Amino acid sequence: MVNPLLAGFFLGVVLFSALPGQSQQSAHEIRQQLETIKREIEQLQGELSSADKQLQSQLAVAQNLDKQINLANRVLRLLNQEIARNRQRIEALQKQIEQLRRQLNTLEQIFEKQIVFAYKYQRGMPYSWLLGARNVHQAYLRLRYFRRISQSARNVYNRLVNKRQEMEALQRQLSQELKTQEQLAKERQAEQAALKETLRERRRAIENIRNNRTLLARTLKQKQHNYQRLKKWITELEQRRATRQLHPQTQQRWERISGSFARQKGKLNWPVPGTILHPFGRYKNPQLKTVLYNTGIDIRAPKGAPVRCVFPGVVSLITYLSGFGNTVIVDHNDGYYTVYSHLDDIQVTKFQFLEAGDVIGAVGESGSLEGPVLHFEIYGGKKPLNPQKWLKR
Repeated sequence: MVNPLLAGFFLGVVLFSALPGQSQQSAHEIRQQLETIKREIEQLQGELSSADKQLQSQLAVAQNLDKQINLANRVLRLLNQEIARNRQRIEALQKQIEQLRRQLNTLEQIFEKQIVFAYKYQRGMPYSWLLGARNVHQAYLRLRYFRRISQSARNVYNRLVNKRQEMEALQRQLSQELKTQEQLAKERQAEQAALKETLRERRRAIENIRNNRTLLARTLKQKQHNYQRLKKWITELEQRRATRQLHPQTQQRWERISGSFARQKGKLNWPVPGTILHPFGRYKNPQLKTVLYNTGIDIRAPKGAPVRCVFPGVVSLITYLSGFGNTVIVDHNDGYYTVYSHLDDIQVTKFQFLEAGDVIGAVGESGSLEGPVLHFEIYGGKKPLNPQKWLKR
């Protein structure tokens, strides 16, 4: 079943894109993105509705909900962009209308004076006005001036008509923009409500996993397996680099990276301020008392806190990985990579060039059993490195 909130929002954006002043190219891109998101949500909802809701499937349910949450965040981000752009157009229209109102006021004052002059001399005593001249030359100048004033009055009147028509057109456009803004605001509110419900459902699934030792052990074992999977991805990315199997956009942007990652030991800014929940290397799970191996560090941070790139690079991979959730891998050249996981909202695209400090996403709970956290890794020479030795103390 298609999410009615998303369908309504999609229709709203289609209507919105047809308004005057909207960039057709941008509107087309937005429609394409929303179509893709709609298909992905349909697929996830179908999988979830057909999934076995028994305990052994709770992990799959949580992962499905993670993906739906990520898609919902993308919809909200697109919606917020459209609302901001619509607000800018409304402000511009209001300024144009105010400027036109001042011009109309000035023209009306001029026209009023000209009408009074014409009434006084044309309807009242034009001939006595002319005969009152001291000589023929002055009478000629007065007649010529009167005719010029008369033509000027006609010109002013025509300008008034045109300005009023322009004002009416702008007011109609403003009215449409305000209606669109109201519709977009309603759609955003509906999407936010749907997202809250999905988050509540996810929390219930996570509680089921935490409260079952067998399922928790299975989940942690799967995460340990995916540590190796992540390492394999890094190796494959580096192999493609060695054989020049790179996206052309990526190859062109390496020249923009200044400095060497290898010289940044102890100098990198933290991807997000916080405290270390799990360090690099071996640590013990407090509930199961089992020893686990961490190829990065887990940073406890507030949900929604911006996660920033630690060094210039190119986004090489965006994916969802069980136990890690929404994950972004950034290639920093010379065999160095950084990994950012458990993201709640990914704000970059594949092959995008990033400067140090650029926002990658937000701290979230995707793939996490321990609440909001950022899993951060550094790879060099295809091996995981201890991030604590590379980040500033």
